[in-house]
Amino acid sequence: MSLKQISLSMPDVLFKASKDYSREFGYKNIQEFILELIRKKVILGNIERYKEIEAQMKLGKNVKKFSQAEAVKFLKGL
Repeated sequence: MSLKQISLSMPDVLFKASKDYSREFGYKNIQEFILELIRKKVILGNIERYKEIEAQMKLGKNVKKFSQAEAVKFLKGL
C-alpha cells in the first residue's frame, strides 16, 4: 500500500478540539483520527447510496428494463 501525503489547514479552535478528542479516545495522533473519519464517511456514504439505489429499484424508479439478451449485451459491454 502506498501512502500519499496531504496538507490540511483548519482553524485553531477546530485543531485543538480534534487533538483533544483524538487523545481522549485513544488515537495515536490526530492523523489517525482524521483517517478514521474519512474511512467512515466513505464507507457509510457508499452504503447509504447503495441503499437508496436499491430502494429506487424496488419501486421501479430510475431502472432501465432489459430483456435477457439486452442485459447480457449490456454486462459484456462494461
